[in-house]
Amino acid sequence: MNTVRLSDSTYRKLRQKARARQQSPDQLAEEWLREKLARPHAHIEIVEKISGPRAMVRGTRTPVSLVIGYLKMGETPESLVEEVLPYLTLAQVYDALSYYHDNTEEIERELAENNEAHWRAYLRAHLGERGYLKITGQG
Repeated sequence: MNTVRLSDSTYRKLRQKARARQQSPDQLAEEWLREKLARPHAHIEIVEKISGPRAMVRGTRTPVSLVIGYLKMGETPESLVEEVLPYLTLAQVYDALSYYHDNTEEIERELAENNEAHWRAYLRAHLGERGYLKITGQG
């Protein structure tokens, strides 16, 4: 873990803003630093989700990992905007692809987590076996 030193007045401001956003100062500083230090992607934003920060196509509910998943399945940027995700522009799709190449490990992790086996295990862990069987119609 690395440490960044802040002046007392800067830390007070950070703590105040973090409190207003119901975050810790460390969480807010990490978010801000990630935004400022990351390569700029005009069509991509980092959105805080329950499962952690996710790269999303700005102004949509579409994660970058979804765009990349379709491309890995053989779709082209053109087929995505014409048939699959017609609310996206080519610029957004290409920026998602660019973001992926700048942040491959992060998006690959999201892709690995976004499969049926992962979510079945997640539900079992959070609901218990009886709850899992009930919501899947097996109990």
